[in-house]
Amino acid sequence: LDLAFDWAKVGVDKGLATNPTLGTGFVAGFRTAGRSERPGFAWFFGRDALWTAFALTAYGDFERAKLALDFLANVQREDGKVPHEISQSASYIPWFEEYGYPWHSADATPLFIIAQADFYEQSGDLEYLRSHWPAIKKAFAWSATTDPDGNGLINNEGYGHGWLEGQVYPVYEEIYMQGLWIKASEDIAYLAEVFEEPALAREARGWAERTRNATEDTYWQEEAGFYAATTGKVEGADAAAYYNGSWVLPAVPFWWGTLDHDRAQLNLDEIAGAGIATDWGARILHDQNLHYDPLSYHNGSVWPLFTGWASMGAYSYGRPHAGYQALMATALLTWQDALGYVTELLSGDFNTAFGRSSHHQVWSEAMVITPAVRGLFGLSTSDGGRMLRIAPQLPANWPFARINSVPIGDALYDIHIEREAGTYTINVTRKSGEGRVELIEFAPAFPLDADVTGATINEVSAEIGRETAGDIQRFGITAEFPEANTTAVFAVDGGTDVHARAEFSDPGARSQQIRVVRSAVKNGVLELVVDGVAGQSYELVLTGSVTPVAGTELTEDGHLRVSFEAGEGYVRRTLRLPLK
Repeated sequence: LDLAFDWAKVGVDKGLATNPTLGTGFVAGFRTAGRSERPGFAWFFGRDALWTAFALTAYGDFERAKLALDFLANVQREDGKVPHEISQSASYIPWFEEYGYPWHSADATPLFIIAQADFYEQSGDLEYLRSHWPAIKKAFAWSATTDPDGNGLINNEGYGHGWLEGQVYPVYEEIYMQGLWIKASEDIAYLAEVFEEPALAREARGWAERTRNATEDTYWQEEAGFYAATTGKVEGADAAAYYNGSWVLPAVPFWWGTLDHDRAQLNLDEIAGAGIATDWGARILHDQNLHYDPLSYHNGSVWPLFTGWASMGAYSYGRPHAGYQALMATALLTWQDALGYVTELLSGDFNTAFGRSSHHQVWSEAMVITPAVRGLFGLSTSDGGRMLRIAPQLPANWPFARINSVPIGDALYDIHIEREAGTYTINVTRKSGEGRVELIEFAPAFPLDADVTGATINEVSAEIGRETAGDIQRFGITAEFPEANTTAVFAVDGGTDVHARAEFSDPGARSQQIRVVRSAVKNGVLELVVDGVAGQSYELVLTGSVTPVAGTELTEDGHLRVSFEAGEGYVRRTLRLPLK
């Protein structure tokens, strides 16, 4: 993971390009031109740059993040829409006036707002935010016009597609876009308060709540137990199956925790399962959908971008097994095909990139970085960098993690996590800069049967808060006006969990690895929901002590072996193992 993370930063950095007439921004990626006249995705791309900007901010390349945002602000349309595709030749032809390519997509505009807020939260650069405030407000104003029927859901038809461009197109409204719009509305409400514009803050909060409610009412399918992907104007059973089947797209609103907790848990059972999750990443839709095509760009392929959405969505709702498995599926692609790069898209059935896949794709690189920093290690900032939250969800067998040179404002912080018998320690050291952090919240994840009996900050007893989400519980303590070296120690007793080791998938192979969909202790029982290949057995690292049940056994080294009966393909088992 360390090496993949380093290579991902290199891959992101190589996406920065300077055009002598357009300026400096991010292209989507590079590959040989082949039969095309364009070398890969070497145009400037709006949404690619913005999904990548979250990674730039996460590891602190604030200067390149500003270049990405500046470029898009400079080519923003007068009415506020942010373009998606900008040819390297755009200065020499009427690109923005007579070509449709810049305006085919609608998602870059709300993403522009979200990325601006994300940048401010970690950098604390209020003056930079102020310089972009007019462009941010224009982006919000344009997006707010895209709900002509007033149902609370922003439209794609007539305004540009969201994600789907595929078989049953055009879609009318899409859950991907609603997730972006809810978050963009929440963010501009917050930024409006920063700039003391209460009327705009009220309007934006109203949009966020209205769209959240409409999304729940429109997309949730109670009987199926997951959210639909789209609403559309194409009639017939085939179209209904396409729209209402299981997709990875709800992971986008899950990323920011904007939808109902209990419904998200059910939907994540689908996203974490073998119908969507492969050894090399997440399919866009379930492989049992009648429109599934493993070689279709938008109807079955695996994208590291989707896999990053799935990882972030899982971590946001307390599903660390699904989050980690998705993160590592992408990270391990660093050693496949073009070494050091994560490719654009792969087959849904076999671990191999498409022939037309761009071997270097910046948002694929970004999805090694963001889920690691924001999900696995749970690092986030708020209040313009004044509040730091450390909420790691470490795998069961990790005794420590060290995250060095975490950038917040003008300072760098080292964060060291140590787990020993009876204690969980997090140390934060400001290694350079004056720093602007005024509050640190320590909120590590524990198994549901762990008991935290006390906590200290710099050896002084601290009040503990507790919350549960998904398969974990968090015990939180807060350090106000923290010292340059601040240590939080949790006294912890027990905790039962499993861990599936991340393994390389052979190039060209089908999925073989186990999917740990859920691992949670309830009423003295470890409940495991696992997907595995029929006739195979798998070994899981086990912490704690359980009594085996049929189809399971404890190995000599204390691990848990799970076996699946003979059959075909992946099957799901729900195991209830009593705690000893």
